Amino acid sequence: MLDREPVQLPGLEEVVRHDHLCLFYESEVELPTPLTLFVQKGLSLGERSLFLSAGDECLERLLNNAISGESQEGYALKLVSLQDGWLMGGRLDVMRVMGVLEGAINQSAEDGYKSTRIICDTRSLASDPAALNFLPEFELALDSLVEQQNATALCLYHRPCFPARVLLELGRLHRNLLVSGKICRNPLHVAFNAGPKASRSTLEFEQFLAAAYTGTLAAADREKLRQELEQAYAALARKIYENWQGEDLLRSSEQELHQKEEALLEHRRRLQTVLQHLPAMLMAFDQHHALSACNHEFERVTGFRAEEVIGKPMLELFELGTELRVEVLAAHPEEGGSYRGKEWQIRCKEGTPKSASWSNFSRFVRIQGWNNWIVGLDISSKIHAEKDLRSLADQLEAKNGELEAISLAVSHDLSGQISRISGHCSTLQELFGMALSPQCRELLRSIHEATTEITGRINALQRFTSLVSAELQPEEVDLSAIAFEIADRLKGNGQRPVTFRIEDGVTATGDPRLLRLALEQLLENAWNYTVGVQHPVIQFGTAEMEGGRSFYVSDNGPRRQAGPEFQPGPTDKPSHLCCGIGLATVQRIITLHRGRIWAADEAEKGGTLYFTV
Repeated sequence: MLDREPVQLPGLEEVVRHDHLCLFYESEVELPTPLTLFVQKGLSLGERSLFLSAGDECLERLLNNAISGESQEGYALKLVSLQDGWLMGGRLDVMRVMGVLEGAINQSAEDGYKSTRIICDTRSLASDPAALNFLPEFELALDSLVEQQNATALCLYHRPCFPARVLLELGRLHRNLLVSGKICRNPLHVAFNAGPKASRSTLEFEQFLAAAYTGTLAAADREKLRQELEQAYAALARKIYENWQGEDLLRSSEQELHQKEEALLEHRRRLQTVLQHLPAMLMAFDQHHALSACNHEFERVTGFRAEEVIGKPMLELFELGTELRVEVLAAHPEEGGSYRGKEWQIRCKEGTPKSASWSNFSRFVRIQGWNNWIVGLDISSKIHAEKDLRSLADQLEAKNGELEAISLAVSHDLSGQISRISGHCSTLQELFGMALSPQCRELLRSIHEATTEITGRINALQRFTSLVSAELQPEEVDLSAIAFEIADRLKGNGQRPVTFRIEDGVTATGDPRLLRLALEQLLENAWNYTVGVQHPVIQFGTAEMEGGRSFYVSDNGPRRQAGPEFQPGPTDKPSHLCCGIGLATVQRIITLHRGRIWAADEAEKGGTLYFTV
């Protein structure tokens, strides 16, 4: 149970007029404090103190000391001796004592005192057997007196001097009892008008019953109060326990929140570290478009330290014209912008601006204090490389144009001369064919065939020259269909039986014109190698080579054994690819398609050309 503050009972300083008090004391040491307080309180209220002495000189000196230093005018303390009070007329007589007290009260009123405080010392009366019958009657009469007069009474009883039954009876005759310096109401008090002895006994019995009832009610109230207090304490304990649980939950929540805050701070530190070491320039601007943060890459590219540019306006950091200044401001609204690949020049400490590609993500990723934050990549070297590449491309285009012009001129001149030689041979054959010897006729035929072959070589050279500047137009090409068309044409022109084995459904992605030309050269090359073969066979299809799909063209025409320097392999060009404009044209086409071509020849057994596109 919880500690409670003790009930504060009234003390002697709260005694009211017409009150009748009784003090039962064990020793004289209990008297100085209450008597002094009783007398001095009366003096402060303009009341006289009347001491009905039983012959105790110590008490008389105590009371005199209590008013020492106070005004003595009018005799504020009046002492009545044992003979003038209790034993007036030589014996104990209630009426005589009441007369003395009533006279003293009236005299106090005549002397100007508002009331009289009566102190009755009974210690010396305990030795007189007659006092045991006298004192109850005296107390009843005194109770009636203080009720009717302006008086207050305090009776003193030395407990060791009186039997307990007498003290109990005398205690019932007082309205209030003085216990430990506090005024306690007497629940067994018998009123002064109790009447004759039989009626007083009846009244005392009724008072006893009332006291028992009152005590029972008080005990019941006390028990009820105890139960209510226990319930209140139990409810308080539950509330305290709930509060403890709430505090534990709150502490747990605070700890969890603290851990989340620590994790958030760690995340922010990591993010800041990442942003600082990002291999791209970072600039963050506040709501006034002033730079609030930058990273190491920005410092490296521009040459400015962070403290040199923090707080500078955005437009002072870029190298911009009038129109671009408006564009830059419009791209960075206060709520954050969103763009990618804006190319603006950034100012550098050395004076030469650098081009950068900028992107803004601040509208989607909000960072407190950063209204706009942008990242940029330095593309100055890329721009310079593109300029150099364009310059080289222009030079290459010019060279290709010159080469094409020279090739066309040479082809035109050679074609004219070859045509003249061929024409002269034809004229000689027509005019003098029959007159010429067989050897001369064979020479004319050989010259004519050589001019025809040279004309083909010149046409191949023209095609090869056109490939130098050719641009690819890639699409899905059906190589099998092209191969069938070329095979039909060769069969129709060749006047000899050749077996073609072409795989169906072979396709590739590339320029259809160039791929057709490459297949023509490869199949014609195989056609030429099978001249003189008894059962010529030419094949076209696909095969798995070196972990990928490859195309091939093979024939069974005989080959001469190549020297060690021309042994075919995955990276070496075979000997017959190094000679002949037609096969050089194939090599060029495969290279334009980012592929490669190689041979697998076997002497006297035929050969195979593999290629990828």
